[in-house]
Amino acid sequence: MNPEKICRVLIYRLGSLGDTIVALPSFHLVRETFPRAHVTLLTNVPLNSKAAPVASILEGTRLVDDYIEYPVSLRDPRRIAKLRAQIWRRGFDCLIYLADPRGGVSFSLRDALFFLSCGIFRQIGVPYRRRDLYCLPVPGTEFYRPESERLVGNLTRLGQPDLNDNRWWDLHLSADERRVAEDFLGGMDPSAPLLAVSMGTKAQVKDWTEPNWVRLLRELDRHYPDYGLVALGSQDESARSDRILVEWSGPKRNLCGATGPRVSAAILERATLFIGHDSGPMHLAACVGTPCVAIFAARNLPGQWYPRGQNHHIIYNKIACYGCMCNTCYQYTRICILSITVEEVFYAVVNQLSRRPTRIEGRFVAGLTDRQALPRHSIDTTATNLPPSSEATRKVAFVQENDLSDALSRIPSRFQRPGGSRRD
Repeated sequence: MNPEKICRVLIYRLGSLGDTIVALPSFHLVRETFPRAHVTLLTNVPLNSKAAPVASILEGTRLVDDYIEYPVSLRDPRRIAKLRAQIWRRGFDCLIYLADPRGGVSFSLRDALFFLSCGIFRQIGVPYRRRDLYCLPVPGTEFYRPESERLVGNLTRLGQPDLNDNRWWDLHLSADERRVAEDFLGGMDPSAPLLAVSMGTKAQVKDWTEPNWVRLLRELDRHYPDYGLVALGSQDESARSDRILVEWSGPKRNLCGATGPRVSAAILERATLFIGHDSGPMHLAACVGTPCVAIFAARNLPGQWYPRGQNHHIIYNKIACYGCMCNTCYQYTRICILSITVEEVFYAVVNQLSRRPTRIEGRFVAGLTDRQALPRHSIDTTATNLPPSSEATRKVAFVQENDLSDALSRIPSRFQRPGGSRRD
């Protein structure tokens, strides 16, 4: 294939914020391979009001030139024919397939035949093998290959980027977007450390619940009074964030629904630490290099959707039903995420802010050397290379102590109030 002869490229990728962020290296790889081509993205418009449209994320990146909307529930033959005609008229030279593995090889074959009927005979990335369809276990561990690694692995004909290189994750934030971010944070001391939180989620199974967030912020407020706090998320999460932010007595902003994904990224770029669920804002924070404390349900496989990059603390309890892919948990009442305690998340935050080893009762805490198999029921990793790749290594140590005084002793005295009392 001669890239110079490719004039029009169609990328097929559905999803919203998190799905787009993990595919960023693939978008960059396509643009680098076809620098002069007109790149069109076939994607959906999210039905969920909490999900950001892809265009609002990729705007200004020059990775995509325009979009074709993929209809929701594409089962009506008339809608299929309309989409086929729309793609046919554009005369695409090449398809880049970045879809999720929704139904195995049969779905891949079905999609390939559909795009052939649209006149696209050169197709790259369509997965026909199990190792290309799914995030398989990393040998010698109980982690699974990250989704971002699976996607670029299916594009080896275009090259093989190093996912530890930040350039493959570049959102190309503009000076104007960073200026708008500073305006939203106006009145907050730019030299003071800033915590960013996202306390909502699209899926019920991922919700750590409001009482846990209230207790966590109350405890953090007692020990980090000089920190600022900003809440990010969708408009639907604004009321919850307002209720929880009552616990924070220092400088704070509730920006849920007030900023688009790119301005949110510029705000997260300014943050010292992000705390939140497995969510789009978590991936956005990792994308701009902000360390995360991420609270995971066991809905997905461990490692598959971990944030990219270094210095994250992931809390994931691997219970018997892990990888269930449920959006709502009826049978086990979300035991995977609700068994994560406020104390555990508090220790993780302290650890991230102090950059020292965490001591957590009954948890596996990752260090910095040889990675070993984790137990079947609990994974808690603080790593230098997350998401885990086939090259990344880390050592796991089991720690029995639950020593709150030890965790508190690592908070610098200038951030503590006398007697630990809250500021009125």
